Amino acid sequence: MQTIPVERMPSPPPGLTPNRPSKITTERIVSNSSALILAAFFALPMLWMVLASIDHGATNQLKAPELTAEHYWVAIQADNLVALGNSLLLSVIATVIGTAAAFVAAYVFSKHNVPYKNPILLTILFLSGVPISILIVPVYKMFATLGWLSIIPTGVLLGVTAIPFQIYQLKNFIDAVPPELEEAAALEQASTLQILLRVILPLTKPGLASSAIFGFVNAWGNFLLPVILINSLADQPAPVHLFGFMGSNSIDYGAIAAYSIVYSLPVIVLFLGMSRQFKAGFALGGAVK
Repeated sequence: MQTIPVERMPSPPPGLTPNRPSKITTERIVSNSSALILAAFFALPMLWMVLASIDHGATNQLKAPELTAEHYWVAIQADNLVALGNSLLLSVIATVIGTAAAFVAAYVFSKHNVPYKNPILLTILFLSGVPISILIVPVYKMFATLGWLSIIPTGVLLGVTAIPFQIYQLKNFIDAVPPELEEAAALEQASTLQILLRVILPLTKPGLASSAIFGFVNAWGNFLLPVILINSLADQPAPVHLFGFMGSNSIDYGAIAAYSIVYSLPVIVLFLGMSRQFKAGFALGGAVK
């Protein structure tokens, strides 16, 4: 009896799966809808800010703009640029002080035996959630007594407020550095400072980048501390200066939107400049010879 050969469908190449129609489920609908709603909450204010900055009759409503560039001309006036410079100085001081202190502390907690390490780390974790606003009255009295109501001491204080969270950020990165690298450096008679700067520091650049960005943004957007702890109006940073666009009788929405965009540019530039460090990650392969 003659058999009839049956043709088989060719199997898909390795690594590829046949296309299957995706199922629409209630869970997917809910999750996608929630994501779209959250995206709208973030996107709509940004869209309003862009449109209002070029709208001659800008209001607090989202509408088609009457194109103009006058708001950006107001935003780049001399006193507004000076306020941006004050914010930059304040944030750089806070970033350098906070990141450097947090890096040393994180190294000690990660690589050394510290008595009562866990209770201290739990205390640091608690302090990272304490708002500085509850301490503003005693801090103001202390600064006023010492004559520190100026931009540099305020920048140092802003750096200190970011240290608890930065310690946790950096400790996780330092924990990933193999101890064999420190042992090899110690055999070469390297001091603790040399190990910290020549071994730990190069291998934790992504952590330092993220910690520096956090410290910079923490100081860059702070309003309460500068407005209370800086006496001179000429030294006030951009967030305080931005508040000046809101008068008692009227609000210049267009100028607020344009100055907000200009105000956000340094943070965007900082993040783009640090993005290479995030992409690089840890280059630990081949480090131990």
